[in-house]
Amino acid sequence: MITILNDNFSELNDFLHEKSFSKIFILVDENTHEYCLPVLLGNMETDLGFEILEIEAGEEMKNVQTAIQLWEILTEMQADRKALVINLGGGVITDMGGFVASTYKRGIQFINIPTTLLSMCDASIGGKTGIDLMHYKNMVGTFTFPERIFVYPKFLETLPFKELRSGFAEMLKHGLIADKIHWKNLVQINKL
Repeated sequence: MITILNDNFSELNDFLHEKSFSKIFILVDENTHEYCLPVLLGNMETDLGFEILEIEAGEEMKNVQTAIQLWEILTEMQADRKALVINLGGGVITDMGGFVASTYKRGIQFINIPTTLLSMCDASIGGKTGIDLMHYKNMVGTFTFPERIFVYPKFLETLPFKELRSGFAEMLKHGLIADKIHWKNLVQINKL
């Protein structure tokens, strides 16, 4: 289920209150740590303890070594089967975080909060998780759906134009493949 967040994140807070999570782990990269994590933490209302897990930004971090480090951190911090992973970031974070969560203790719950247009329209949707192997993209992974996907459109304001254009190209591809009306609406946009 995809939910568009309002400015006070009430939908996310309702979700956190409805569930019986033991602890929250928030996965970010250095960019989302700086630009998006303060917004999330400033609006997240929960009595649960949480830990921030940060990896370096970039596709090269989406590998088995990073997955092992995250599994080890979850183990050291005694994450149990009732823990929740919040993946706050673009495609690398949602792919990596989903994969780590879906395989740790044979699967713990996770949600995606995508922060890039590409992740909002593709990477965080459909249950695709994975890591790269050698030079092959998404070679190891699972199809595991997140409990929820929460989209906060204002995160797009933190992105450089190049990132927005990349996501828009994916939206065009969706229109070409599956939706004539979507395609027509997109090609009428002249700001990108």
